[in-house]
Amino acid sequence: MLEPMRWSNDEAARFQALRERAARGELSPTERAELDALLAELDADEADALAPAMQRLRTEAEAIAKKTASLDAKARELLRIAEEHERLLADASSAVERLRERSAALAEDYRRVMGHEFRSDR
Repeated sequence: MLEPMRWSNDEAARFQALRERAARGELSPTERAELDALLAELDADEADALAPAMQRLRTEAEAIAKKTASLDAKARELLRIAEEHERLLADASSAVERLRERSAALAEDYRRVMGHEFRSDR
């Protein structure tokens, strides 16, 4: 939570009066300089008050970026694994098909030699 400005009541009243005169376009150059100085002080106080929260947000953003990078790396690796697994399954499917073709060819050779189909009692 932001701390309020540490101005006295007189300073706060002077600031408000200067803002009102500025809104009406009635500031002298001296008053404009005074208002600018008060606004700069207000900005500096606000920056000081926000600094811890801004640092915390930067730290959180860095942690999120690291986590995102880690998850991206894992996702790439999982994609590589999935693609490799697909290739493995395709290779296995091709190997099974070649074994079936060889088995069918051997069964045909057996039928030709023996005159009947091969029967396995297993």
